[in-house]
Amino acid sequence: MTVRDGGGTGVGVADGRAGSRAVVRVLGGFSATVGDDAVNLGGPRQRAVLARILIAGSEAVTAEQVLHDVWDERSAEATVGAVQAYVSRLRRLLGPAALPRRADGYVLDRGVVTVDADQFVADVDAGRRALARGNDEDAAALLEVALARWTGPCAFGNGAQGQMPFLAPVVARFEDMRVVAAESLADAHARQGRAADDVALLEELAARDPLRESVTVQLVRALYAANRQADALAAYDRCCGALADELGVEPTPALRRVRAAVLAHDPLPGVGGTVLPTHLPPRNRSFVGRRGLLAAVDATLDDDTRRPRAVALTGLGGVGKTELALELAHQRHRHGRVAWWISAEDPAGTATGLAALATALGIAPFERREDARAALWAELDRTPGWLLVYDNADEPAQLEPFLPAARHGDVIITSRNPAWRRIAHPVAVGPLARGESLAYVATRTGDRPVEADTLAELLGDLPLALEQACAYIEQTRMSLPDYVDLFRRHRDGLLLRDVEGSGRTVATTWGLAFDRLAARSPRAADLLETIAFLAPDAISVATLDRFERDELELQEALRELLRLSLVDRETDTVRVHRLVQDVVRARMSVAARRDRLGTVAQACVGQAGEVGRDVPDDLAAHLVVLAGHAEALGAEPDGLVEALESVARRQAERALYPAAEHVLRAALRLHAADRDPAVRGRLTCALGQVLDAAGRLAPALDLHHLAVALLEATVHPDDPEYAEVLAHAHNRLGHVLNCADDAPAAITAHRRALDVLHRAGRADLEPEVLIDLGYTLWGSGAFEAAGEAFRSGLAMLEEQGRRDERGWAHATAGLGMVEQDMGRLDEAVAHQRAAIEAFIRVGGPDHPDTAQALDKLGYALRLQGRVDEAIEAHRRGVRLLERVLGPDDSRVGMALTNLGLALADSGASDQAVATQTRAREIFVAALGPAHSSTLLAGERLADALVAMGQPVRAQAVRAEVDEVAAERPKSEEPVRSG
Repeated sequence: MTVRDGGGTGVGVADGRAGSRAVVRVLGGFSATVGDDAVNLGGPRQRAVLARILIAGSEAVTAEQVLHDVWDERSAEATVGAVQAYVSRLRRLLGPAALPRRADGYVLDRGVVTVDADQFVADVDAGRRALARGNDEDAAALLEVALARWTGPCAFGNGAQGQMPFLAPVVARFEDMRVVAAESLADAHARQGRAADDVALLEELAARDPLRESVTVQLVRALYAANRQADALAAYDRCCGALADELGVEPTPALRRVRAAVLAHDPLPGVGGTVLPTHLPPRNRSFVGRRGLLAAVDATLDDDTRRPRAVALTGLGGVGKTELALELAHQRHRHGRVAWWISAEDPAGTATGLAALATALGIAPFERREDARAALWAELDRTPGWLLVYDNADEPAQLEPFLPAARHGDVIITSRNPAWRRIAHPVAVGPLARGESLAYVATRTGDRPVEADTLAELLGDLPLALEQACAYIEQTRMSLPDYVDLFRRHRDGLLLRDVEGSGRTVATTWGLAFDRLAARSPRAADLLETIAFLAPDAISVATLDRFERDELELQEALRELLRLSLVDRETDTVRVHRLVQDVVRARMSVAARRDRLGTVAQACVGQAGEVGRDVPDDLAAHLVVLAGHAEALGAEPDGLVEALESVARRQAERALYPAAEHVLRAALRLHAADRDPAVRGRLTCALGQVLDAAGRLAPALDLHHLAVALLEATVHPDDPEYAEVLAHAHNRLGHVLNCADDAPAAITAHRRALDVLHRAGRADLEPEVLIDLGYTLWGSGAFEAAGEAFRSGLAMLEEQGRRDERGWAHATAGLGMVEQDMGRLDEAVAHQRAAIEAFIRVGGPDHPDTAQALDKLGYALRLQGRVDEAIEAHRRGVRLLERVLGPDDSRVGMALTNLGLALADSGASDQAVATQTRAREIFVAALGPAHSSTLLAGERLADALVAMGQPVRAQAVRAEVDEVAAERPKSEEPVRSG
């Protein structure tokens, strides 16, 4: 082997050979090789630079960090240039790619350079995992390889810490891991009858650290196995003397016991192949799913960074913690190893379970329980691969004294209490994934998974509830759909009913928890009843503040609920399973439910009134849920309908049309038809307006006709109090009629709205009607009249100081279209830009109104000849509309057909044809083949085909348009665009 010089910078320094891998060794010394060549790493400073970068692993080390740790900062040599020079020399020695620069620092690339310490750590980890699995042969082989990597007793060589103080914690970690590896190897060898093999290594380690009793225990055992009894006792005496002289303490029971075994000439413990006791409940043959959770828990239990390895499966009663623990126990239990199930509801039960295990292992009784447990832990430590399950533990502090001090085994805890982080790794167990629920129900009932989906949704994928439902279905032999119908009608009765053969039910499981909660904290029980009437998935602590004004009392009540996993909490948000809510309400009397509903509704309605228009989403969800409870109880809490209407209005302004529809339908169900037709008419009009905005023209038209009919029958048009409602209904009917191609009827409806407002003296409400009338007149080609309506509306809004409202923006955009069609293009563009700015201020850049204004701007720009700008504006509008309304909305079709015109003007005929074709398809699907927008798109498609050089196709399309148009009533004029 040749040696490469690591000093100097002159000629003769050999570069690392291409293709030869560098190896750096730090276990017992500090050296390197490249291929078969030894490398002289140079002087102390250069070696220190390499060491500092090496110990950082994959983390980049800056030159400044190297200077701080390696140099005396006052040294004249302490410069970034010096660091760079040393790194350059090391690259020539180890290879140019060995020390790349990353993220403003240097790393030792493990893909290019092998470090023996990395291999040592990996081997030790693998060996200890094999040891815990009970595979002593593999464990011994891996640990022997790991320990053989050491060429001396000190990491980085003797005196490295004195020369390089920053290495102290790393050296300590490697050397401590060496001791742990040696102890683990001694464990494996002892069970293989090879304890004497480790005498030399253990003697070295004991001499280096005479206070480490665990090493002395192994050394005494090894010497005794080698028939060196006197040496074993001498090793014991040396350790005891060191403990007394330096610490003033007695040896531990483990060390005393091994000495006693030597004195008594007893056989070494841990030798032999005895099958150890097992006490596990039978495996659940119906267990399904949880693969991801099982894998996660397995990974945690296989992690050797913490001993003993303990996980706490936490969650709501009935969520399947015990079944998951049982499945884990059966999967992880290895033949011949201890596996013990302990009922841990209280300390007495836990102590009884551990005492039974000690008896099964043949451990003699002790007077003190602490000594008995110490003996049990010692026995477990000699039999790696054990597993203990503590089922249904309540308080971590109560269980902690009963947790094993033994190292090589698994601990699984199940508990409703989530607060285990200090002594175990908590794993939250939630409901089943939907696919798992479907598989379970299909297996139990024989029904198709698609039919099981509704049941899983109703039961919130809770395993115990699914088991209860399937048992009922099996016993009654009813079909799954019939059970779903029955559950919807008799939810409370089915949840509270005991089902023969199903074991526990959700009612009995949670009933005990509710009773304990009421006894421990009446305030928490009261808070849970309140939570039972709120939306389950996002209950803010601020909302709960309204029911418990004392902040400390509220937090204490939440702590009690969390302790039983009746709720979950993430910072300021509380969640509860819907079935918990169902069972809580089912246990209440009807009178108590009504009282609680009134209290909760009053608080939520009051909160909605305080925040005004901007009702938070979580509060909106509570109001909708309260409406459902009120409907079920035949009640209508004061102000709830109005609060729902306000929520829906704000959602519609934010283009959240499905949410607004859901809220308004809840309000309509809550407000009985015979109570106040005027209120029902107002809600019906609001729902029609939402459906219109969502592009659902036909049902919107039906609803607006119904709303007008309801209001005309109950509201006096001269009454100022109701004039706004009636006029609004007529105006919205006019808008939808215009969209439905019935301009004459639309104009009549708008003028009827103006007449109602005029007679009631409500001129302040006329601008909105004038603006909608302007759009209808423009669409029918009455440009002068439309312009007059828009200008009148604008003037009134500005007079009322309402320039920053959506109505002003709509009027401005409409006036821009009038100017455009009258040939005043500069004014049209200016109006559309002003409208866009206003829409962004009011509704934001992503609102459909903003998108439609962009489309109008594009149309005017195209007419000005600014085609590229027009295309960009149209495309922005199309993208916005597709994102908010979906790709099949008729407003997307209008923006596309206008984009097609701009593309045609730019000469992109093929793109124009494709765009017009898609627009026409959207119109046919959304509005029908005879709608004027559909006919308009057809005409434009024919023009694009002609420009593309396809006159035959164009003629066919035009013939289709003419045929449909001929069948339309003469009064229907083609729609205007832009």
